[in-house]
Amino acid sequence: MSFNKTKIANAIAYSFLFALPATFAAQAQTTASDQEGVDDAIETIVVTADLAQRDLSELPAAALVVDETIINSRHARHLQDLVAVVPNVNFSAGASRGRFIQIRGIGERSQFSEPINPSIGLLLDDVDISGIGGLATVYDLAQVEVLSGPQSVATGLNSLGGIVKLVSNAPTSERYANVSLSYAQYNESRLAATYSNSLSENLDARFSIQQPKRDGFIENAFLNREDTNGTDELTATAKFNYTIGEASEVDLNLYLFDIDNGYDAFALDNSNITLSDNPGFDRVEGNAASVKFSHLFDQHKLQVSAFQLNADTDYGYDGDWVFVGFHPDVFPAFDRYTREITRNGIDLKLANISTQDENQYLVGVNIANHDEDLLRRSDYIGADYRAEYKPSSQSVYGQYIASVNDEINITAAARVENFDADYEDNDGFIADIGDTLFAASVAIDYSVSDNLLFASISRGYKAGGFNIDQRLEVEDRSFTPEYNINYEMGIKGRAFDGVANINLTFFYMDRKDAQVSDAALFIDEESGAPDFADVIGNADNGVNKGAELASTWDISNEWYLQANLGYLDATFGDYEKFDGSFVPLQQQAQAPEFTGYFASNWQINSNLQWFVDLDVKDDYRFSDGHLERAPFTAVANTELTWQSSGEHLYSVKLWVKNIFDRTTFTRGFSFGNDPRNGYENTQPYYQFGQERQVGVSFTYEWD
Repeated sequence: MSFNKTKIANAIAYSFLFALPATFAAQAQTTASDQEGVDDAIETIVVTADLAQRDLSELPAAALVVDETIINSRHARHLQDLVAVVPNVNFSAGASRGRFIQIRGIGERSQFSEPINPSIGLLLDDVDISGIGGLATVYDLAQVEVLSGPQSVATGLNSLGGIVKLVSNAPTSERYANVSLSYAQYNESRLAATYSNSLSENLDARFSIQQPKRDGFIENAFLNREDTNGTDELTATAKFNYTIGEASEVDLNLYLFDIDNGYDAFALDNSNITLSDNPGFDRVEGNAASVKFSHLFDQHKLQVSAFQLNADTDYGYDGDWVFVGFHPDVFPAFDRYTREITRNGIDLKLANISTQDENQYLVGVNIANHDEDLLRRSDYIGADYRAEYKPSSQSVYGQYIASVNDEINITAAARVENFDADYEDNDGFIADIGDTLFAASVAIDYSVSDNLLFASISRGYKAGGFNIDQRLEVEDRSFTPEYNINYEMGIKGRAFDGVANINLTFFYMDRKDAQVSDAALFIDEESGAPDFADVIGNADNGVNKGAELASTWDISNEWYLQANLGYLDATFGDYEKFDGSFVPLQQQAQAPEFTGYFASNWQINSNLQWFVDLDVKDDYRFSDGHLERAPFTAVANTELTWQSSGEHLYSVKLWVKNIFDRTTFTRGFSFGNDPRNGYENTQPYYQFGQERQVGVSFTYEWD
């Protein structure tokens, strides 16, 4: 392992951010070992994405829950603002937001005309929004759950590398309301409100709405505008809980999305000053609903849930990034992808309600349907391209938790899923595929001295798909499913007399028939010019291994620290590409070797609180198709909160994102796009992320 002196120097410098709160706290507070009346109770955190919905401390798997405190302290507006908290998790943009998540190096990086089956599941409560990352806005959430490694047993398709679940706050029977206002640099503002109360004896409801806006960090010099890469995101939620007697209840959730973001992010000189004459956009209009019925009978619980999602996405960009007249070779080059997406699913689950010393079991059935209509309008291709993609699946699953004794449990689970997909486009390509996919997992856990030791083996899958370029041979127009076998062992629990809560996991993932991006070379018969077609093929192997540490440290009643660290060695290769060339073993894209998150939260007095955190990410490749890399980054953020005392609760927060104004990267490409050298010289192009930003927020709460 080599060490970069600059990285080490930066890390030492940033450590002073955390030393300051420690120094002041040490003068005013005693250590945890000297405290009287320290609360030794362990907080209960239910992981709803787990089949059995166990407590995080009892779950024999790698999982991390980002709670509401961290969400609010980071002033998160979108899931991409929380990714750095979780070890070995990354994201890629290529749009107004981080549309695609990668866990342990597995996950898509972009989508254009091709249909995809996502490798990472993305859920909003019980609604599947996988692959539609623009909908992952953040407000009124109780927690964000990240389960790493294959989760096909629990959720089926779209979870080869893991799942991310956004869990919104539930309705309350007691009245609660808040209003929040924010303003920050780059003309950013946010208005948000929540109201929760009992509407009748048996009916509780919760309503929330937010609309954050900002101009963004881009200046369009040609149009003399500063909002061409801005965001405008309206989301609203209504949740209802209706109890029927003592044994039944119904949960109804309604969602509304109106995302109207700009997309103008790339410049030929790799700056935040663009020259496009037709800036792009990244829009989503949608609505969703989910309903869940739960009934208790004869020591069993029956749960039936269903969801419906309708989303219209509209994504487009100025392909040459400049205005007509910039160079004689420049012509209008806008590329636009419009999708009409419909999803629905129903899930039926029956589980026994056991006591602690009894075995637990559950069985379930799931049916899911998906319909996606694409219209591509491009100055490059001339005629419009239309395609329809219809995947569907039916699965049965089950889980059994056997209590060997008071200390040892064995969890076994499996899922069998029948997957079918039809594809048709206006180029005359009509095809269908069908596969029977199987996932399974076995885990053993051992409880000792309030700690949980565990080991597991799990197998997940990702469905096959289609290559859409009509120049490909018939046998190359589809690719087969990918499988992922995951080995884990770890320990979680309290340490150092209850001061620390530690979750340490080691993993080794062996990918079979890994789906990898490739390119097919074609020569134009008239001009002799080369042209490429994107194609996905199956490689023989891919290995992703490493370790993850999540920890919190309750130094005193007034001060806690958090440290999350990830190490990842993700490689693939030793296979033959479409053109016959050999790909040697190499690092996977979007897989930094080290990631780190450090946070300090100090309650200075009853009214004043200081929060500081630091995101650290090692350098990594942007794509498997080229060698351009994002450099090492370390980004510090802080927040100072004053909160009132007494009957009326209100707070004022002063916050700074990216204190030292470090350059961050959210996407990178390597190709020829400069007309001044005839589009021939391949060079890197970057999309940049959060610049330094100072803001203030005001929140008023009442009950």
